[in-house]
Amino acid sequence: MTRRTLVVDFDGTVTQEDLLDEIASRFGDPVVYKAVDEGLDEGRIALREVITREFEPVRKPLEEIVGWELENVRIRPGFRELVELAQARGWRFVIVSSGFHELIEPILEREGVSVELHANRVDPRPDGWRVLWQYDQSCEFCGESCKRSIVQEFAGDGELVLEVSDELCPWNAYRFALDGSTTKAAPDLRLEVDALGSVYLGGFTFADLARAGRIEEVTPGAVARADALFRTDRKPWCPEIF
Repeated sequence: MTRRTLVVDFDGTVTQEDLLDEIASRFGDPVVYKAVDEGLDEGRIALREVITREFEPVRKPLEEIVGWELENVRIRPGFRELVELAQARGWRFVIVSSGFHELIEPILEREGVSVELHANRVDPRPDGWRVLWQYDQSCEFCGESCKRSIVQEFAGDGELVLEVSDELCPWNAYRFALDGSTTKAAPDLRLEVDALGSVYLGGFTFADLARAGRIEEVTPGAVARADALFRTDRKPWCPEIF
């Protein structure tokens, strides 16, 4: 059985309030906060620049702000129960945030919740907080620094059973796990060996072949999961014509 990974945001998702907005507006410069927030809404300023500029005017000690958030920031009802349910079922539970470890970890500890956390970090300098970015500077899709690169890693974290048929060499027909071993587990996808070869070469995706009727999706969502597992950053290219 495939191990599920549950990925959630933190600010405004786990918490009822957007923690970054609350701290930047309360402890930073309200004029700067308003200006960059409007720039983000209008598409003039990228998120990375917004967070950087919002937190540069914050000069309060980290301990003071953590004390404030522990008294004021509320977790959505049912969050702890969701984590417990996921962990009881053997799922991987991950928080991916544009916020800071230094602000998120105290809240999770207060709630008695232990989960995997991916976030940025902050240097709370007296002359203004400095964001220590942990994500790639530019996303290949949106062109900004975002959480997509982290989430894509989790999309490719799992198992898949392929039922492969081979008309030319029928003795090769079997069900295979991702490591190439044979298995008797129920298949997620059924396909011909040449379709599998097309994906291995990199010119086509499982979704391409599914749209062409070359793949049978047995488990709902298996096509998307297969594409995440087989994903590469570059398309194949051959410099020779043959």
